[in-house]
Amino acid sequence: MIQRLYMRIYLTTLASLAVVVILSALLWQFTAERSADADHDRFMGALVSRALPPDDDAATLQTSLAALVVPPTEGLALYDRHGVRLAGAGNQTGINGPAMTAPTMPIHANAILRIIRLDDGRVVVARMHTSSLNLHLGGLALLALIALAVALGTYPVVRRLTRRLEELAGDVDRFGGGDLAVRSPVSGQDEVSGLATSFNAMADRVAKLLEAHSRMLVNASHELRSPLARVRLALELYETAPRAELLQGMRQDCAEISEQIEEILLASKLETVDIALPRDTLDLAVLVAEECSRLDIAFEIVPAEVRGDGRLLRRLIRNLLENALKYGGHGVDARLALDNQGNRILQVSDRGPGITEAERERIFEPFYRPANTAETGNGWGLGLALVRQIASHHHGSISCLPRIDGGCVFELMLPLPGEAS
Repeated sequence: MIQRLYMRIYLTTLASLAVVVILSALLWQFTAERSADADHDRFMGALVSRALPPDDDAATLQTSLAALVVPPTEGLALYDRHGVRLAGAGNQTGINGPAMTAPTMPIHANAILRIIRLDDGRVVVARMHTSSLNLHLGGLALLALIALAVALGTYPVVRRLTRRLEELAGDVDRFGGGDLAVRSPVSGQDEVSGLATSFNAMADRVAKLLEAHSRMLVNASHELRSPLARVRLALELYETAPRAELLQGMRQDCAEISEQIEEILLASKLETVDIALPRDTLDLAVLVAEECSRLDIAFEIVPAEVRGDGRLLRRLIRNLLENALKYGGHGVDARLALDNQGNRILQVSDRGPGITEAERERIFEPFYRPANTAETGNGWGLGLALVRQIASHHHGSISCLPRIDGGCVFELMLPLPGEAS
């Protein structure tokens, strides 16, 4: 059983060609050849009518018929309109009368009988030599030559196409085996090149996701180590000298670990799962007001409906505000407004040490800490990364800008509800 794709395509091409040639030959045989035979018989009938005398004298007819026996004619027999034999000349083998079922009838490998009807009603039966076998072999040879030409011409084309598929399959196998750097070459504008492009895009995405997850796991394990160490130390101290503050510290550390795990899971979900946005809209101003009131932060808002996930947007706003309080010190405030295009603009400002221009993009990477921020017990560097993920999921953007007289301004842009699709 043939399993290779290029051989199956190749043999299918040859088989299709053979069917077309055979059908064309049959069509020619039953149309053009029959038409030519009919014309030939009419011509021969008129010619023989003029060559044979109209009388019924057997000797005269015999002499006239003998004069007409020339190659490829081997023998002739003349019959009247009633089928009575009048005369004959040449080889009469196989000639039994004009009662034939067809105008042409084979009687030997190289001989046929043909009926020629004369204008006066008489019938001539001719035994003729035929080279049909030679013609048949010639036709087969011609078909063989055509098939050979097509085979030689189509094989490189089919092989080139399937070789590209084999190379792509090999790249997929290598990628599946762990070689995340492998990419398939793209050439041409056909479906194979489109498949290679799709594979490369998929490979880039998978490699980035695996790299991000690997980096997140490494950083998460490092960040979780600190609260776990504090819990372990508090347990040891509590065994020797039980105190309420030790229990309270352990509760806070456990809450920190729980929140870290929740944020890690949320970040992974946003990276790997396409979460459809709800069709309903919500007022972003309500979320900003609630979160600012909870943290006792000054705010200025205007009604601003957005289409999105209220739980994710609340997490985004909370992370921005808590990040500003954690690293920005005093002077934190929030302002929600609309720009000239109707985009929703949320600005969270602080009076902290600020972020250098070179680090304003990097602070949105998971677990990245700016050089001028100190290690704190409740900071793990994932909050701003989640902010960017949630903003991107809502077709928005987040940026860090310098604030006049010191500090930072985190600016969130979300589109109109109708544009967030």
